[in-house]
Amino acid sequence: MAAPQMENSMQQGLLMETAGGNTLDAIVAGEGMILRQKTSECCRCCCCQPPIHWIVTPYDPNWAHDKPYPTIASVSEVGSTWCGRCCSFNAPGFRKTKYEVRAGIYDEEAPNGAPVLWTHEKAETCGANVYLGQTDSGQLRVPCCCNLPYLVTKDANGAQLGKTQYLCDACLFVPKFSVHDKNDNEVYRLRPDTCFFGCCVRCRCTCNTKDGKCCRVPFLVRDPKTLEQKGGQVTDLWAGVASECCTHRGTYQIQYPPQCDNSMRATLQGSALLVDLVIFEQDQD
Repeated sequence: MAAPQMENSMQQGLLMETAGGNTLDAIVAGEGMILRQKTSECCRCCCCQPPIHWIVTPYDPNWAHDKPYPTIASVSEVGSTWCGRCCSFNAPGFRKTKYEVRAGIYDEEAPNGAPVLWTHEKAETCGANVYLGQTDSGQLRVPCCCNLPYLVTKDANGAQLGKTQYLCDACLFVPKFSVHDKNDNEVYRLRPDTCFFGCCVRCRCTCNTKDGKCCRVPFLVRDPKTLEQKGGQVTDLWAGVASECCTHRGTYQIQYPPQCDNSMRATLQGSALLVDLVIFEQDQD
């Protein structure tokens, strides 16, 4: 293992030990986390869509897909139905679903009895948009602006820790999310940079794929009123050729903003899952 990664893993282990072992506080300790998709989607098509499971690895600002990282938590999708997954392409984010977060490595096919530490869940809603058909220029979709997708983050006892809500406003081509605390106060606005008077998404281009995809769209954590950046982000990372082209496994870097408490850190994990659910998941079909 390379020296920087060994140091990062040791720091994460120390943070987990200090925070009390396999607890929510231990898993969300540090500057952030990496959310890596475990489920392969190489054969995904319509009714063949499986539940999507994830693993959590330590945050590394210099993350690279070919570095070895320890698994500190597992995220299992347990609340979706076959019909809901089958229709997800037609209305991204509409399906009822639930994600359970456990410490360490968890095998959904052979449960080991590890307790659920927190969850992200939603009821059936409208999708972020609706697929109407195919044209010579690509897919024809119409955005929805009511009863939109969300994820509520709850602790092991079912108490709400926070909520992430997909938003619709006049800038229909710019995806954005409101992030709320346990009292339903909007604390953050999650939105990419924009151009053309705020009407279009502005990509960030780089030739260094170890920092992210060549053309990626970071969702930046912002003040909900001024929309000024607060220092955190959710970014879709380059997961390697095999994961990007064959198995379609996504990878997200979650960086916490300053003065972010542990409840909101767990909620930002749900924000990353919702970003994938309503935006990137449909791109695999």
